Amino acid sequence: MAKVVRNLVVQDKQQITPNLTRMILHGNALADFPAGFEGGYVKLLLPQPGAKAVVRSYTVRAFDVALLELTLDMVTHGDTGPAASWSNHANVGEQISINGPGACQMINTEADWFLLAGDMSALPAISVNLELLPADAVGEVILEVISEADKIDLPIPSGMNVHWVINPEPEAVNSILEDTVMSLDWRAGLASVWVAGEFSASRALRQYFRHHRKIDRNLMYVSCYWKVGETDEGMKAAKRKDPEPW
Repeated sequence: MAKVVRNLVVQDKQQITPNLTRMILHGNALADFPAGFEGGYVKLLLPQPGAKAVVRSYTVRAFDVALLELTLDMVTHGDTGPAASWSNHANVGEQISINGPGACQMINTEADWFLLAGDMSALPAISVNLELLPADAVGEVILEVISEADKIDLPIPSGMNVHWVINPEPEAVNSILEDTVMSLDWRAGLASVWVAGEFSASRALRQYFRHHRKIDRNLMYVSCYWKVGETDEGMKAAKRKDPEPW
C-alpha cells in the first residue's frame, strides 16, 4: 500500500442508518489520489491524546476526483473502538489524516451466478461489488445488519435475491451469518463468491466454500475485517495463527 500521508478535513457527515455513518473527506491532498480504488481501502490515522495515532482500515465507498471528495461509510455501533469513537464525535471541518489506498480485490464476474455475504462492516465493499455485476446477474446477497432500520438501498441487479439477517448483538459470539448462507439452496453452474466481515463467520464460510463447495480459489474471495472480543491487532494475530492461510 502506498505510504503517502494525506491531510484532509471532514467535508460532510451523514447518518445513513442508526448504525452507519457516512464521512466525506476533502482536501487538495486528494489531487493525486488514484481513480478506480472504490472497494479498496484507506487507513485512517486516528489521533490519541498523549499517544501515537491508532491506524484503522476503511473501505473506499466513492471517490470524486473533480470535487476532491473521498467517501467512507463507517459502522458506529457502540463507542468503544477508536474509529467508532472518532466517527461518532468528529465534526465538519475537523482534520484527519489517511494513507493509502490499498489494493482492491473485487468479485470475479466470470461466473454463472454470484454469492456475496457480509455484516455491516462489509456493506460499503459489497455495494461497490454489486455495481460491478452485469445487469443480468443472478445469485444471492446475504447481509447481516444490527436493526431493521439499518437496511439500505442497494445497486442490485433484478436477478439477485437479497437476504437481510437482523442481529442486534453483533459483538456477541454467534453463527447467524454463516448459518443463513449454508442454509440456502445451492444453484447449478459456476459460482463466484465474495465474503467479508467478522473473523469467525468469514473463517467458517471460507471452510464451507473451499472444502464443501469446492470453489476455485480464483472465484472466491473471503476476508475478515474484525473479530468479536478483539482489537484490530488481536484480529490480525488470530489470522496469523490460523492453520489455513487467509
